Amino acid sequence: MEIYGEMGYIIAENRTDFKTRGKDMPSEDIKQITSESVTVYEDPFAYFADVIHHKITMPEFGLYSLKNNVEVVRILDAARESAKTGKTVLLKY
Repeated sequence: MEIYGEMGYIIAENRTDFKTRGKDMPSEDIKQITSESVTVYEDPFAYFADVIHHKITMPEFGLYSLKNNVEVVRILDAARESAKTGKTVLLKY
């Protein structure tokens, strides 16, 4: 997946390899992300159990939050529409 914006871009070559470049960056930054390098729950049921048992608090825009996932769906819908029409789809805020 490739996402381009006015301030830079991010390219996910696969589930672990990412390229990013910002407006003020002299060159592209290449990173490999693994489950060890990012604190994430790999079991969604364990996460759900920790939330309902108040072991953790879900941040408003956290990785698993409703607001974050609605944005993800908006981006994916725009990507589908762009692929279908061959045109740029702008997200409105």
